[in-house]
Amino acid sequence: MKKYLFLVLILLPVFLLGQAGDDDLSVPGDPLLDEETETTEGTQWGMGGVVGAITIDNQTYSQIRLQPELLVGKFGVGLDIDLIIDSEGNVRKEDWDEWQDYVNKILYFRYAQRNDPFYFKVGSIPDYTLGNGLIFNHYSNMTLYPNVKNIGGYLGVNTQLSGLGFEVFSHNVYKNEILAGRAHFQPLAVTNIPLLEKLRIGVNVGIDRDQYAKYEDDDGDNIPDVYDKFPKDKARYLDTDNDGVADNDDIDINGNNILDHPSLNPYVQENFPGIDSLGYALDTNVKTDSAAAYTEKDEVLVYSADYQLPLIETERFNLIHYGEIAKIDGYGTGMIFPGFSSKFFIFDARLEFRNFGDQFLPGYFDRQYDQQRAQVKYIAQPDSCKIWNLTTKEQTLENVESSLGWFGYLRANLFNFMYAKIAYQDMYGKNNSLGKSLWASITVNPSMVPKLKEATLYYSQTNTNYINFKWLRNENALIAGRLVYSVSDNANLVGRYSEYYTDINGDGRIKGKDEITEMLTFGVEFQL
Repeated sequence: MKKYLFLVLILLPVFLLGQAGDDDLSVPGDPLLDEETETTEGTQWGMGGVVGAITIDNQTYSQIRLQPELLVGKFGVGLDIDLIIDSEGNVRKEDWDEWQDYVNKILYFRYAQRNDPFYFKVGSIPDYTLGNGLIFNHYSNMTLYPNVKNIGGYLGVNTQLSGLGFEVFSHNVYKNEILAGRAHFQPLAVTNIPLLEKLRIGVNVGIDRDQYAKYEDDDGDNIPDVYDKFPKDKARYLDTDNDGVADNDDIDINGNNILDHPSLNPYVQENFPGIDSLGYALDTNVKTDSAAAYTEKDEVLVYSADYQLPLIETERFNLIHYGEIAKIDGYGTGMIFPGFSSKFFIFDARLEFRNFGDQFLPGYFDRQYDQQRAQVKYIAQPDSCKIWNLTTKEQTLENVESSLGWFGYLRANLFNFMYAKIAYQDMYGKNNSLGKSLWASITVNPSMVPKLKEATLYYSQTNTNYINFKWLRNENALIAGRLVYSVSDNANLVGRYSEYYTDINGDGRIKGKDEITEMLTFGVEFQL
């Protein structure tokens, strides 16, 4: 078996054609990735592929990834067949042991684009925005890929009846946890009033039906598997001393090699009745871990209204005015007004004045939402025991106070040599604690360096009290990068890296592998 796998690893580069990976390094304000694919005439097909290594949960695997695509007119279909192979030559079983795993091999199935009369897409949604981005702003259902593979989708219609249109969205079509919908129309389209006839008004809604659902609960005991020490056993979930014996079956819960006193350990009381009267030295200071159970779903709902009004539309200069107001149900309200977007010379730009009330975050469903919707936390007690629980992004709203400020975005194409993008939000308000965000990306295509086709670096800090340049690694940060090196006319050696962070112990510092989630891929991609 190992010999065959080895031959495949050697020979695949000869046969595969390739395409760009799923690593998206966009910033708020960028055009949507999903709109880049144009409708084709006739039939086109191709086979993409990656051969190399990938790191998942701090373990390195060999990877063979096949991505066949077929485009027929407005239809397109792609598969994502990922073979993750361990050091012993075995394919990772957890990628193939459930029926959902086979559904997850669908990369996408689409028809048309979002501005066509009828359109849909099912599969990976790397970039999704509603309205002007006050609810969904570059959301991706691929944030946790390949550990989590979501088959999402959207479907919509655009009519000629006063520009009336509708759209629905799901991040995962068989879980349907993160959902969205939109309706829009042009109320003055039939009036022929200059400028105003192009006014478009929309209403949007987004919901996460259960923020805790980020973490699986295989045994249904309401204890998330992420801190359930026995995720396949409904009757057991704690193991304070990590000896492999559940606390409710352990005679020495805290692992100090002293038999627990029966008054503090029901298992000892049941199996050794009266032992406390025999003169044995017993542990009378038994401390155990505890873990929060979640018996109810915790949803968050956001809705908004928006408008767009084109002011100038020429080949050399484009200017659009827009605005939006949004409400997080049970929390605060936020507004963009006025907002302007423009294209001119080598630049794309956006500038918005933002007015956010107490307990409101803009772009609530953003690129990092799948990671941030719920987080594992523990409180370390002085006796070394831990209290495990989950916190949600919704809970951070309680500390957000009203603010006013600006959001700006600028993208520049410097002679096709360097592409620089930066977006910054700076909000001011009394005791405002989460008003600042920064996104930056730079891509260089250095023709003077032989074979090096691309070097990209991406960094962001979002919804934070201040942009922390001293500790660039923090819970609000994301770092990513990509290198592309040409090995032949149609083959590239590609390295990708990303990391995000969870401050598990709440000390404000990111350190140790438990607080850093890394993703590294290194392989060959091919292009016809």
